[in-house]
Amino acid sequence: MTKKCKSCMKEIDAKAKKCAFCQADQRGWFRRHPILTGILILIVIGSIGSAASGGSKSSTTASSDTQSTAQSAPTTAPIIVDATALVGEYDKNKLAAQEKYTGKVVQTTAYISNISNDITGSYYLSLNPSNDQYYTGTSVQCYFNDEKALTSLSNGQQVTVQGTMQEMSLGIVEMKDCSLVK
Repeated sequence: MTKKCKSCMKEIDAKAKKCAFCQADQRGWFRRHPILTGILILIVIGSIGSAASGGSKSSTTASSDTQSTAQSAPTTAPIIVDATALVGEYDKNKLAAQEKYTGKVVQTTAYISNISNDITGSYYLSLNPSNDQYYTGTSVQCYFNDEKALTSLSNGQQVTVQGTMQEMSLGIVEMKDCSLVK
């Protein structure tokens, strides 16, 4: 059984990984780049997992939120932290930062790099500690329950947000139940 070489188009063995004539690799991109393939798979799985837990509240949580709002307003003040310091703590020691912030209400000021919604329909802002358009470090992703708060915003704008910190995954620190602080 034979096939044509992808490069020189000569007949070669169907099981050949390289062409006997021109030495062109006959494998597909994913087989030629196993490390990149593995990284892409991890990113996709992380994104799906993040999106799946992203914007959905259970009915138990929603009803307890309603009850606590009816009884009294939360008395705990948010932890106010500079965005550069916040992402710096996660970059320095993810475990220590998660222990310090996860589940707590945090307020920070940062620059908008993206305004969108994920595959589950949850609305979010991606925030960077600097306004550099080529910033590639750790970012904060704030999930909002309503898109109306986001429609008047634009990329590059500086905003102050408040929300409940979640864990960091793939260089993104998540915040849930976010609101804009005026």
